[in-house]
Amino acid sequence: MASFNLKLDKRVPLKDDKYNLSVLMINGRDVMYLKIIPITEKQYESVFIKKSLDTKSVEFRNNCFQFLHKCESTFAEMNPFDKVLFRELVYNKVQKEEVQEISLLLTDLCTQFLKNNEQIKLKTRQVYQSAVNSFEKFQPGITILDITPSLLLKYEKSKREKDSSPATISAYLRHLRGLINYFMYKEKLIPADYTYPFGRGGYTIKKYRAPKFVMSNAEIKSVVDFTDFQNPEQEYARNIWLLLYRSNGINYADLLRMKWTHRKNNFFVFPRMKTENTRRTNVKDIIVPIKPNVQELIDKVGVKDSPYILGLVKEGYSEKDFNNKKDWERSKINASLKYISEKLNLSVDLRLKTSRDCFATTHKRAGTTKDVIGEMMGHSDDYISTPHYLADLDTDKIWDANDCLF
Repeated sequence: MASFNLKLDKRVPLKDDKYNLSVLMINGRDVMYLKIIPITEKQYESVFIKKSLDTKSVEFRNNCFQFLHKCESTFAEMNPFDKVLFRELVYNKVQKEEVQEISLLLTDLCTQFLKNNEQIKLKTRQVYQSAVNSFEKFQPGITILDITPSLLLKYEKSKREKDSSPATISAYLRHLRGLINYFMYKEKLIPADYTYPFGRGGYTIKKYRAPKFVMSNAEIKSVVDFTDFQNPEQEYARNIWLLLYRSNGINYADLLRMKWTHRKNNFFVFPRMKTENTRRTNVKDIIVPIKPNVQELIDKVGVKDSPYILGLVKEGYSEKDFNNKKDWERSKINASLKYISEKLNLSVDLRLKTSRDCFATTHKRAGTTKDVIGEMMGHSDDYISTPHYLADLDTDKIWDANDCLF
């Protein structure tokens, strides 16, 4: 009498700490391993020993037993038994898609997550991938089941010892938490008996806020008045920095994709790129007053024969092309700003991103309320005090607000 059993075949180790899950057939002296799919020991234990009841585990387990039953029925139909013909008949009967791999490897889950969420922006996708790569480097072959409060503490300590930025560590941990939440509550791939590692009684992701060092008003004024340029690229870089500063401290990405059609009378009105796809409520446009000193800069850097003010991108650009162009142009501009920074001996390096800090700090020093600053910079309501009692700023107030800028 032949016997058929599911078995993790450990005779030949595979990559990623996997072994072939197989049907072991014993018929007298005939012993055969009929491969199903490679899985890890932890996956085998979770699905077949602990018999996890999450949807994916149940489906996978049922598919494997269906394969086993087909092996049995094929054997019963053969007389006499022939090993070669038996194997051929078994695999001809099984549809490839019937047995799907259930992988809890962090790298595999990240790939699946990004595939299922194509709307996620490229930069965010890259952070997810960098986070998973960081954990994979910390513990090769790491699975979701390995993620415990103890492991997270060891990971944090290891990264700090290597002088990783606290902000980067926190970002990686938040993205890891996002992956776990997705596969626990949406895809429900993680076994039900898995202990959630975050929150009460678990690991707490530390909130880190890097200290801001901003130029003094005198230093900002020196940048505005600077004329000792060595080449046109340096003057262009300073003008771009100044345009960002005088335009509510907008990000360079927003300026790069700003169109002439965004001009409404004496204002630029446009959505903030960083929040247009992530904010679900209170979606507001940025309103930038085009005062004479802003118009002067637009006349210098604007490209009239392009739909885009800076004329550096083309209609129909892809997200990847836009990010590549943005990073390339930003690196060139920052290289030119470095000369100005050294020439003026500034206390803070002059870079495109400092224009936003300088805008906010100039307003703060001038006594502008945090509510108005947050509104003009496009911050979410959790930054603004008593949001339910504040009306939107009218255009007259917005026009007057930037009078304090240099």
